[in-house]
Amino acid sequence: MTNAIEIKHLRHFMALAEELHFGRAARRCNISQPPFSVSIQRLESELGFPLVERSSHGVRLTAAGAAFYEEAGKVLSQVRQAFDVASRVNVNVNGGLQGVVKIGFFASMLYRGLDRAIACFEAAFPGVAVELAELNTAEQILALQRCQIQYGFLHSESLPAELASRELLREPFMLCLPAAQASSDRQTLSLADVRDEPFIVFARASSPAFYDQVVSLCVAAGFHPNIRYEARNWLTVISCVSKGMGITLVPRSLARAGLPGLRFADIGTGPIMSVVRGAWLQSDGDDAILRNWRNVAEREVSVLLARTEAD
Repeated sequence: MTNAIEIKHLRHFMALAEELHFGRAARRCNISQPPFSVSIQRLESELGFPLVERSSHGVRLTAAGAAFYEEAGKVLSQVRQAFDVASRVNVNVNGGLQGVVKIGFFASMLYRGLDRAIACFEAAFPGVAVELAELNTAEQILALQRCQIQYGFLHSESLPAELASRELLREPFMLCLPAAQASSDRQTLSLADVRDEPFIVFARASSPAFYDQVVSLCVAAGFHPNIRYEARNWLTVISCVSKGMGITLVPRSLARAGLPGLRFADIGTGPIMSVVRGAWLQSDGDDAILRNWRNVAEREVSVLLARTEAD
């Protein structure tokens, strides 16, 4: 029944399901609308049921179409993965690795050696393209499971069984305050000193481990933080702090990043640390490109951590 379904039919349907407009979906697929409409009709004909409902009010997915959208996305992801796997095992005439490695990351890794790791890896393996996807920890775990990335930097020590991981760094937290705040000229503060300040933190849905660490540190200091704002990424958090909207806690390596409008203060060491793990699928453990990327990433992150500790 489905022998005549082609990859292009799935791609066209995915575009239509996301745009819910034949014209926009056709433009997104770089074809004109008439052949695009024919492609959707052929797909529906092969399946034997409608995927979309067309009316004067627009386009919407049928119940079957919504279910097909989820599964078609998995099929296209597997096709991309098959291509990537084949590319990664291809060897050029000089014996160098050829292919792609897709890395998930959160923004703070840019201050923890990720830029150095990419530069060193690309210099050592010019035939391998490094692709980056900015994702939070939960999104990276899902992307690893779906083979959408090969490696991720995670703020979590509790991972699904199919993922392998290795601890890359463990560092204490520091207070991050607006540069203009009076108390920020002190090099050391206790959390109790800022108990009445508004806190800016990651939304728990985006980074549950980080959120829980911030709350736990404050509770250990005898108070529950007044969480005024929650954000989804580092840039938003530190931008809010630099504008005087509140304070936050950051890993120590960020205090060495020279970020404008901010001051940092030690709060002393304790049992709660910022931990980053590198993670990958167990089944990809023998992949040559991934293995070399892991070696470079672990080396560069550890070098930066040692430099930070020396400071």
